[in-house]
Amino acid sequence: MPSTKLTEAFIRDLTYKDSDYLVRDTTIKGFMIAVNKRSKSYKVQRDLWVGERGRRRKTKTVRHTLGTTQELSLDEARTRAMQVIAQIKHGVDPNVPAAASGAETWTVEQLFEEYADDLRARECADRTVSDLFAQVRRYLDDWKQIPITEITRTMARERHRYISTHHGKTVANSALRVFKAAYNLALRVVDDPDSLPSNPVQAVTFNKVRSSNRVLFPDELPDWWIRVQALPNPLRQKMHTLGLFSGLRPGTLVSIRREWLHLDDRAISIPRMKSGEPFDLPLSDYMVGLVREALELGDLLYPGAPWLFPSRNMQGNVAATAVWKEKSLPCETGHILRHTYRTVAQRVGIDKIDARLLLDHKVPGIDGVYIHEKALFDRLVASRERMSAAMLSLVQDKFAWKSEAPVVDSRGVEEAPLRGVEGQQIAPR
Repeated sequence: MPSTKLTEAFIRDLTYKDSDYLVRDTTIKGFMIAVNKRSKSYKVQRDLWVGERGRRRKTKTVRHTLGTTQELSLDEARTRAMQVIAQIKHGVDPNVPAAASGAETWTVEQLFEEYADDLRARECADRTVSDLFAQVRRYLDDWKQIPITEITRTMARERHRYISTHHGKTVANSALRVFKAAYNLALRVVDDPDSLPSNPVQAVTFNKVRSSNRVLFPDELPDWWIRVQALPNPLRQKMHTLGLFSGLRPGTLVSIRREWLHLDDRAISIPRMKSGEPFDLPLSDYMVGLVREALELGDLLYPGAPWLFPSRNMQGNVAATAVWKEKSLPCETGHILRHTYRTVAQRVGIDKIDARLLLDHKVPGIDGVYIHEKALFDRLVASRERMSAAMLSLVQDKFAWKSEAPVVDSRGVEEAPLRGVEGQQIAPR
């Protein structure tokens, strides 16, 4: 693609393709954006020269990733690009290991950049990195240019107290724990341990935040079901229903792409989960029907969209759904459905290893070493069928045996009831 002056609107409209491609900026020489199948990243590419003036020689061409479009605005990326280009002009390779650049000289901003690179090297999810920078911008922005050696224990305690008072105890704990983790990286890579003070966050007394342990109880599910089916957007109805029946993490649920669907094999093949590993999500017959309904709705509402649950963003462009909260369902969508799924699995008596594998949880102990989920896929499908039958009997509890009202399917269509788990009536697909 030819060079052009990059703008936020131009970058937003760049389309994902089967092969990676670059678009170079005409404003800053060497600044560009790289587009791959799932993300867009800002990069810098310049020649690295070393030696004295008049005897300089080119050693290599350096290409350095600045961050994704989710992590950086265009202005932030341009500012960072000029800083990196200045480094390269002075013969410094920005891709050298962290330890070689002298951790004791880092500013807080450099500290988090190095920590972000470390997260990427460990193949953490892109969202983990973008959330890191979001926290820094919100709560530690005025620290960015301060050398990390000047962050004192008193400063850490006062910042934690300020965030607790003005933004909440939970986010205060999270922001300072992020700083603590990043600072621990500096302590690991610094050449001279005596040149860097101990972690200042050690002085912070973290807030005692009680976990809500929120879960939808069985007797709450029928009302939840009615309110979900009453949502004005039918595609979001399907999304939340699939969230309950799959137990998927909400970030994964909303990002499902059509190319991942293998309905004839009763699976959604997700290339990367929170663990960094791929995952084949087993589907029950009910879930296969639910996905097919979502596909039909997507074709009708957002023709050509590559996602299972597309929507329109604030700019009016079709994108993957980014919000999984509903005003009519406060605190009753998203991750709570994962808690509910696991609780129902225990209630129904699903094998504990099967329950973990269905949620892409790590199997502990020696079992986690020797058990391979792909070899158990048919068994997991059977467990998923049991779970779907149990879920249907719970969500339609009012209809199935507490009243004479008809049993309805996920579209609200009346159907004759079938017998499910332990003889309970369920709505067929």
